[in-house]
Amino acid sequence: MSIDWIFDLERDIDNGQEVLACPGLSRNQWYIGKPYDELKQLAQRVANHKKMTVNIVRLVSHHDAIAGDLFLVPTKIGEPGARGEPHIEWSTVETKEAAEMMRDLRQGPAPFFAMQQQETVDPSDE
Repeated sequence: MSIDWIFDLERDIDNGQEVLACPGLSRNQWYIGKPYDELKQLAQRVANHKKMTVNIVRLVSHHDAIAGDLFLVPTKIGEPGARGEPHIEWSTVETKEAAEMMRDLRQGPAPFFAMQQQETVDPSDE
């Protein structure tokens, strides 16, 4: 189930694994946990498509958030896709309190994550 994928992601982050993410082309879509080179290419594609700067972020436990961090919250957790891929809609919010109120609770309290900016990708001139 998609909620299990989020719990696995939370466990990896709590165990010190570095997990990077960037927004996707669709609204509420994020690419999470891809290798850095692949994520950089995806971020460049999104920046070119949207003609705006895209941030690559590192996900950390919401307990480790520092002032200024945004939060990535699963707001709609669906059933896995045909190949078992998780189907999750994400939202970004500015406060931990807002994250706790917005997260999907249909399958129990879903974890959410603080985001710390790692890199900025600008749209190319091409």
